[in-house]
Amino acid sequence: MKHNYWKVATPKYISMARCNTLEIFNALEEFKVNRPFLIVDPTLKDKNLNIKKIVAEFVFKGWEIFSDFTTNPSTTQVQNAARICNNYRADIVIAIGGGSTIDLAKAVMLVSSNDGIIEDYLAGKQGINNFPKFIAVPTTCGTGSEASPYAVIVDYSIKKKRGIENCQFLPDLVIMDPMLLLSLDKLFIASTAIDALSHIMESYVSKKANSITRSSIRGLFVDIVSNIENSAFSKDINALGNMMNVAFLSRLLYPRTGLTITHALSHPLGAYTNIHHGLAVCSFIPASLKHNYKYCKPHIDEILNLMNFANLEQFLGWFESFCQKTGIAVELKKTFDNKNLPFKVIAKDALESSNISSNPGPVSERKLLQVIYNSISYWGTL
Repeated sequence: MKHNYWKVATPKYISMARCNTLEIFNALEEFKVNRPFLIVDPTLKDKNLNIKKIVAEFVFKGWEIFSDFTTNPSTTQVQNAARICNNYRADIVIAIGGGSTIDLAKAVMLVSSNDGIIEDYLAGKQGINNFPKFIAVPTTCGTGSEASPYAVIVDYSIKKKRGIENCQFLPDLVIMDPMLLLSLDKLFIASTAIDALSHIMESYVSKKANSITRSSIRGLFVDIVSNIENSAFSKDINALGNMMNVAFLSRLLYPRTGLTITHALSHPLGAYTNIHHGLAVCSFIPASLKHNYKYCKPHIDEILNLMNFANLEQFLGWFESFCQKTGIAVELKKTFDNKNLPFKVIAKDALESSNISSNPGPVSERKLLQVIYNSISYWGTL
């Protein structure tokens, strides 16, 4: 189809309910598979009761498990997992974790089903073979990778995060269980929830957004602040479920709208610091909004109205207070206190992001450097 057509693709099946994680085993029977490969977040496999049950069942049955990876999965980690997946001859891959886990699983399926190494595909090579079945079980309320045809992997040899698109990255089944989020600490819930908020804000102001995408997003802004606060401070199960829904729905939309400089800058920052993606996004939200405000004022004002803020400064006041109370601000101060960070390189790398073309205002290396320095100043570390 011509490039001006949107290709709409979604996961095939979705299960949304409390304590539904163990439906994985029913799905294995329905999919008629017998060599499942589990990729599970190493920080969660011993914390959550249902995840522990799944891991124990895999161990008991002699099925393969992989959890040797970090918050920003690397090309080396992809290759290691793909080698295991190939040797095991997996007929289904199950990812339990946040965006890093799900993105790693996607890249593993691509490499293990085709020839070559992950660097080939990051450089543009296309996978032509069918992937194994895929189940994604998100354990955060921010990334939305379970609804996205993209994966982002870090290539530390060149210190860059790079993305791959493939419609086979969309799972055959997504299991969304807010109970899985109860074992997360306040900082992690808060930063992933803000990532979800940033997704819908950025896709709303994107140059590529239209009346359909904005109509679909408007409802997500209603009550989002109370859901974010109740998720982080009270671990309210209804709020956590609502934030999982926001994360999922936002990722269904923005692969075609694109995002803004907030995400364009967050990826190279993550590649150079290994900071969690949600925190990287938080770091650039205030300065990016201020930079873009004059170029998309009506849309930002509409967002603020939907969230019951009188103006941008009132929203930023809430945002700063939230970041202080949840510990986000402390983590960002630690990150930006590193005076050896290559800010010019980060700005240059951000210019290569696909999100630059959808940013509402004009972008240059100089402008991005100003956003970086304004972000450092905002978090009080200059």
